[in-house]
Amino acid sequence: MSTQSKAILASAPNYPDHSPGSNWSLENISVPNDLKDGELLVDMLASGICHTDLISTGVPGGTPGFPYPYVAGHEGSGYVKAVGPGVKKDIKVGDPVLLSFAHCGQCESCEQRHPAYCSAFFPLNIYPVEDVFKAEDDSGVAGKFFGQSSFAKLSVVKESSVLVVRDLVTDKEELKLFAPLGCGIQTGAGATLNVAKPEERDRVMILGVGGVGLSALMAAKMLGCEQIIAVDRVKSRLELAKSLGATHSIDTTGVEDLTATFKEITGGRGPTVVIDTSAYVPLMKAAYNSLAARGTFVFVGANLDPAFNMELGITQHMMNGTRLLGCAEGDSLPEEFIPQLIKYQREGKFQLDKISKFYKAEDFKNALHDMHTGEAIKPILTW
Repeated sequence: MSTQSKAILASAPNYPDHSPGSNWSLENISVPNDLKDGELLVDMLASGICHTDLISTGVPGGTPGFPYPYVAGHEGSGYVKAVGPGVKKDIKVGDPVLLSFAHCGQCESCEQRHPAYCSAFFPLNIYPVEDVFKAEDDSGVAGKFFGQSSFAKLSVVKESSVLVVRDLVTDKEELKLFAPLGCGIQTGAGATLNVAKPEERDRVMILGVGGVGLSALMAAKMLGCEQIIAVDRVKSRLELAKSLGATHSIDTTGVEDLTATFKEITGGRGPTVVIDTSAYVPLMKAAYNSLAARGTFVFVGANLDPAFNMELGITQHMMNGTRLLGCAEGDSLPEEFIPQLIKYQREGKFQLDKISKFYKAEDFKNALHDMHTGEAIKPILTW
């Protein structure tokens, strides 16, 4: 038995005429009623759009190992419609839930409360599972992307991706607003609060002020850092960054010597913390070369291109005492960090409402357009 639903399907991208989201389409699908061990059926209320959705669906020729078509989406919120066998969490039909990344719960990283570095992170999150749904012609559609595939009105979700928020969220409007907390927002905020951990004396520079970057920026504002420098090439994003707590901003358009500019804005000293969300190597390299002695560089931006690398001089690295830190999912424990972010939002310290814009699910192409022009920082699709 199955239930009819709507979902945004990603097919293998067409090149050279591919543009972000051009291989997405809203289609009818069938969702199985018979759940497997550790699965839930979630009636989706809202789904945030993250750049990871675009990266994973838009690699030239298709992402190796990906079964197409599949349902992406990994920032979901909704209500539990059915609970499958073997679910261990206290989850009841009708519970409001926020969805985050999946993890095994048994490896060393999970046991040490760092599930973002789960030994099974890639197979559990990045690679969709075949034949989770059915298309109208009864062919298989893959799902469980990041354990949830939230770009579906009704989706099969892994238990480890689910955070029950019956005692945290007061109404549907909050549940919609909090949908992106499960990935992009916790990644940016966690890059600051859990990974870089700057202090008041620090000069924090954030490369790229989209949803992830602005979340990192708002966290730095909460910590009262001496300088918070927003770097981008979209003027509207930089203006928003200043309203959210940036003390300085740099529009990289036409700047010939970025390293010199980064040092100049910090009084010649260089930033003490750089958080990169851009994944743009020339910008990253310039920021690395501007770092103050014993500075920290946090890598957040992702690119699936095998050529995505940055050369570093080992002697310079050693003599400067630089710390290089990778950051996945903000190194967060979602069941603890997401409630903390909700608390910050209610206290006015974290202004998720200022960076969010809502679209009906069928208007996803408009959401993607606005996301890339800078008109929307964090698009949220509502079902």
